[in-house]
Amino acid sequence: MLDVIAWLAVLALWPGLMSETNTMINRPTDGIPRVFNGRFSDGQTAVSHEVGITFADGSVVISRAGAAQLRWAIKGLEIAEFIKPASMDVMIHEPGRAGGTLYVRDPAFVRELALRAPFLTQRSRHWMGVRPFVWVTGIAAAVAAFVYITDFSPARSIASLMPRDTRVMLGREVVRSMTGGRRVCTQPAGKAALETLAKRLSEAAGRKADFNVAVIDSDVVNAFAAPGEEIIIMRKLLETADGPDEVAGVLAHEMGHGLDLHPEAGIVRAVGLMAITEFMLGGNGGALTNLGLYLAQLGYSRQAERQADMHAIAILKTSGIATQGMMDFFRRISKFSGEAGEAKSGKTAEGAMDILRTHPSTAERIALFARQPLYPATPALTDLEWQALKSICKTTSAADPAPAPKQSRKKPERGRDI
Repeated sequence: MLDVIAWLAVLALWPGLMSETNTMINRPTDGIPRVFNGRFSDGQTAVSHEVGITFADGSVVISRAGAAQLRWAIKGLEIAEFIKPASMDVMIHEPGRAGGTLYVRDPAFVRELALRAPFLTQRSRHWMGVRPFVWVTGIAAAVAAFVYITDFSPARSIASLMPRDTRVMLGREVVRSMTGGRRVCTQPAGKAALETLAKRLSEAAGRKADFNVAVIDSDVVNAFAAPGEEIIIMRKLLETADGPDEVAGVLAHEMGHGLDLHPEAGIVRAVGLMAITEFMLGGNGGALTNLGLYLAQLGYSRQAERQADMHAIAILKTSGIATQGMMDFFRRISKFSGEAGEAKSGKTAEGAMDILRTHPSTAERIALFARQPLYPATPALTDLEWQALKSICKTTSAADPAPAPKQSRKKPERGRDI
């Protein structure tokens, strides 16, 4: 990305750089001045006079018998037609269009004038025409570089200004929207195990984080973060995981999104600041009734996903949970989604997880976790707690009713993946 931006900037500034470079390389020297012949008209009469012309001290010096020598400052010269590479003659106007004109038919003089006054050339006219575009392109490239290097996000900046109470309210609305019409898993022992794991990871996340995790009875392998430190996991993900360390890795990743306010920023981009303000003031705008649908269908950038992975590594390390579980989960997801087949055929299998579209490649993520040094670690949960968590959906309850979302062909659970 940085290489592309750099090349855009170079291409944008290239005409000006080349113009200046050529002028410097071909800068004439002021040794013995060469005398050129031309015809001069003072603009007062129709008579023109033969004159001798030299260049000296930044001026065109015009000399003729019986008359005072004239000096026209080169920087003030005007020209009837811009000098082209093949120009044989030139008509020069006196600075300020005072009336005097100088006509010279001599290719050597034309070349000399072009070197001394590049602003009189056709190239200069072209450069003047494209200069606004060049500057706009250069500024755009600089802004793009700034955004990429600093990862600046206007939506995230706005999200960071939201009061915590507003983010919590948004999170609850998202969870209510997402769980409306679905069953929430509530088996007591499973809930206790999940709360134990969430608390351990939240404490490791720092920033006084206090993530709340809910499990939905769904056949989709997925999990996502909602505003206000809310996380939703689908039952099928728990069934797919081979141990608590794998689930811990998924939760740590989603907590990473929450720490960087990615869900809040996504909603700001989706519904706009006015709708958020209306919600804060107690309104019930139509856009906000579909928060769960918006959030589920939004995709994070790969940069945001990498940031969440880095947070996950830090959280797992601080909490004393090994990263091996996350690597194992990635390998299992790769087989489940058919990523290996996609790499060979160049096509995504029908129903493959959207993780392949918005996340870094699974191989890249596995390599990232594999590079982490070993450290003392303990299982995320005891065997008894893990079995309880796997059975959390043996008991379910109806979620709070949510407003009916607008019809969509997409399934909300499939849009945002771990």
